[in-house]
Formats: sequence, C-alpha cells, structure tokens
Amino acid sequence: MWSKHEVNALKNNYLNRGEDYISKIINKSPNAIRIKAGRLGIGKLAQREKIRLSDMEEQVILGGLLGDLYCRIKKTCKNAQIEGAHCKKQEPYLLWKLNLLKSLSFNLRRTKLDALFFESRIYPCLNYYHRLFYPKGKKQIKPEILDKVSEFGLAIWYMDDGSYSRRDKNCNLYTNGFTPAENLLIKKWFGSRWDIFPSIYIHKETKRYPGKEWHFLHFKRLETKKLINIIKNYIHPSMKYKIGVFN
Repeated sequence: MWSKHEVNALKNNYLNRGEDYISKIINKSPNAIRIKAGRLGIGKLAQREKIRLSDMEEQVILGGLLGDLYCRIKKTCKNAQIEGAHCKKQEPYLLWKLNLLKSLSFNLRRTKLDALFFESRIYPCLNYYHRLFYPKGKKQIKPEILDKVSEFGLAIWYMDDGSYSRRDKNCNLYTNGFTPAENLLIKKWFGSRWDIFPSIYIHKETKRYPGKEWHFLHFKRLETKKLINIIKNYIHPSMKYKIGVFN
C-alpha cells in the first residue's frame, strides 16, 4: 500500500529527480516506484524519448567516452545513462561540460576523496552510445567511433585524458584502457585524419603488477604543436595548462 505522503513524493520528484532519489526518501524499490508511476500516468520516459542531442552534445559524449566517461544500462532499466567523476581541481571543467549537455539532467555528489561524481538520468537517446561503445559489454574502439569525432570532440578527449609536459613541451594521451590493437588503430587514425603521428609507449610496474603493461600515446614536440593548434580554441580556461598555457 502507498500512503498519501509516498504518492505525493513520487509525483513531486519522479520527473526531475528519478526513482533512485525517491527510493531513498520513501524506502521503496526503484522498480516499485516505476510501476506506480506508470499506473499514475506519469510519463517520464515518454518525454525523454523525444530528446535528440545536438551536434555539440554528441561531441561531449563521444570525447568523454573515449576517455573516462562511462555509459551503462542498469539491470532494472531498459535505457542507458552516462556517469563519471573529476577531481576537485577540475570541477569548473566538469560543470562546464554538464552545462553543455543541456538536453540531459544529472545528479551530482561529492566523494570521500572530495572528487565530484556525476550521473545522468536514463535516456533512450543514450542507448545508441551504449551500443556503439559496448557491443560485447566492454568498452571497445572501432573506426566507426573515431570517424565521428570532430575538433571539439578531440579537445574533450584530450582535456579528459591528456597531459602536457611543461619541461619537454610534449604531451601524452592516456589510452591505457584500450588494447594494443586499439591503440594502434587510434595512432593510425591520428595520422590519416589529422596528419599527427604519435608513438605508442608502454608503461610497466613490475613490482606492483608483474606481467602487466599499459599502452598510451606519446606526442613528440612537433606533433604536440599540431595537436594543440587543432584543439586550442575549444579548451576550457581552467584546462589551459594542458596546452602549455600557465597564466
């Protein structure tokens, strides 16, 4: 049985905050909340099904998913959501990105390490990105994905996962979450798409992780200049240090 208080909590929060939030305040399962919302005719998904992402929003998602952004479908859901986190230093950049994703709504929370974790609500339009990046349940990179990335998407990817050496004036793109074959694919894509020729470096920590190695892209000084020249107009002010601007 649902009390009047519980029904009002559902009506007042379902469209804006979602079932996970309501579950915490009325102590009912998310599935029970969705069923009740359906019976009450609260058409959250009907509204979300109409959402179509802009080109800019797609590039934020593509660039993010090439980095540390994650897209998943919960066991109790049919539609996908995106989630991730940034450290406190990068909070202005994170909030800027979320503001660009105007079609989506997000829940934010502070972690024990003082990072800011963000999680979108579920949206049918995000199912496309889940199918694109996770065809077998694990994130995979393929030419179809890379060919969709614009200068702006490349800037997002670099701001998320790149680093710049002030001393050596070169940079890295930490693609270590991908396989050696995927790193080779990305390396070739940089050459054919952008005329940029990074090297694949291998990182090992034999004492902590014997037999384990990680692959990432290293851009020598000239290639770094080429990369920065492409993305510099899209870099958020708080991330300028990643392109060698430290003022």
